[in-house]
Amino acid sequence: MYCPACGREIKILSSIYEVPYFGKILLTTISCECGYKHSDSIITEIKEPRRYTIKIDGQNLFTKVIRSSSGTIRIPEIGVDIEPGPASQAFITNLEGILSRIEDIVKIARDWNSDDEEKVERCNLILERIDKTLKGESELTLILEDPFGNSAIISDDVFIEKMSENEAAQLKSGITVMELTGLSEDELGDLGAKKE
Repeated sequence: MYCPACGREIKILSSIYEVPYFGKILLTTISCECGYKHSDSIITEIKEPRRYTIKIDGQNLFTKVIRSSSGTIRIPEIGVDIEPGPASQAFITNLEGILSRIEDIVKIARDWNSDDEEKVERCNLILERIDKTLKGESELTLILEDPFGNSAIISDDVFIEKMSENEAAQLKSGITVMELTGLSEDELGDLGAKKE
């Protein structure tokens, strides 16, 4: 493979590690003499698609949430869907951390739309509902869905169900698949790729 910055041949280092909750992870680092560097981690195991549902009530804010790069988080009462994209990264946090992330994004959206009274009001209602939930005055439902089964909520109060193949297929996975078709061996060589 060749460096996208300077065109020289690059070094690729990879290794597999066993990580709690995620299973086997492939860590890859690409580097070039010119200073270009890229690192990535990929979960190598695919499990049954799962859906986790839990009520956030202010008393369980420290409940662990493990979201893989293919996990989707939904909070239907406030209309929030956090779906994976091509640059999606896995993380481990808790319910309070999820609500804090959403608060930060909603505050930015409110600032960007400060001239639209309706959008500002909608943002304020979401922030108010999150605040009441954090104080234990209200409840929100958090749904975590993963087509590859690599996400989880660690709690005795979580409802876990297997998703159907059809439901799992409807989810975004965050994975980009590129196929090189119709190219000759020479053209593939020019791209630094190898035909399987």
